[in-house]
Amino acid sequence: MILAIEGVSCVGKTTLAAMLAPHLDHPAVIPCYFHASPDPTRLPTPEPFTADHQLANISRFLEVEDLRLARAEQALAGGRDVILDRTVDTLLAHAHAVGRMNGFDCDDQARHTVTRRAVAMPDLTIVLTADPDVLARRARLRKGMPTIFYDRHFSEHFNAYFDHALAPAVVRLDTTTGSPDELATRALDHLRRHRVGEHPIREAR
Repeated sequence: MILAIEGVSCVGKTTLAAMLAPHLDHPAVIPCYFHASPDPTRLPTPEPFTADHQLANISRFLEVEDLRLARAEQALAGGRDVILDRTVDTLLAHAHAVGRMNGFDCDDQARHTVTRRAVAMPDLTIVLTADPDVLARRARLRKGMPTIFYDRHFSEHFNAYFDHALAPAVVRLDTTTGSPDELATRALDHLRRHRVGEHPIREAR
């Protein structure tokens, strides 16, 4: 099984992945694009101002996706589960958000760019959400965090994208309600429902 954990920066994806890992079958945790890249300094800047620039950025990130896909396939071939820290839906959500913020729309072209390639597609995606003010406080503790990643408008547009994600099953969990243990319990409930073939519950945003 491939489980994906999505959401804007500082929302708690890494923490949740670590809490879920013991409940999966020797999972391989595939890191986000930044940490999976052989040279993160060559990755595009987070805020392009034109559609062409954004599409070029997606193509660069898809080169990293090739590496992530290979790791996921290797794990699955060995009978292991996979946890993806972000997926290609992140690339499309980012394009959707910055487009809305900068007055362009490349959603269809971006989707075509992604879907014409082989990618690591999750069986279930959990999208973590949080109040932007909470995210901003967390981000201030991370040196060098681009401000766009905790901009309220960016978060709203990024999260709205997942109403039409590529992933076949998507659930949303609010990280600001309840403890981390309670969040993990809710995530595990969705995971177990998905494993037995039940439709995932779409929780309130």
